[in-house]
Amino acid sequence: MSENQGRKPDYDAFSVRDRGPEKSAAWNRIGAAWRHRDGAGYDIALDAVPVDGRVTLREQRRDEFKEERRNEDAPPRDRERSR
Repeated sequence: MSENQGRKPDYDAFSVRDRGPEKSAAWNRIGAAWRHRDGAGYDIALDAVPVDGRVTLREQRRDEFKEERRNEDAPPRDRERSR
């Protein structure tokens, strides 16, 4: 049993692919990372490995930011209901 089981990850792991100057980069979540309890390292679990080998770690967002993002992505009619 993994020591990280049940703990929320400290970071999300992403593959970030540049799509050229006319488009924004494509971010795909490919895993997560947990800080070691002693603070001296990280455990990283990946569901996929990027073709270019580059993994970007970003701090976990707090739940209220995720909810705000869901509301921004919702169609206008649904946004009004969630307020």
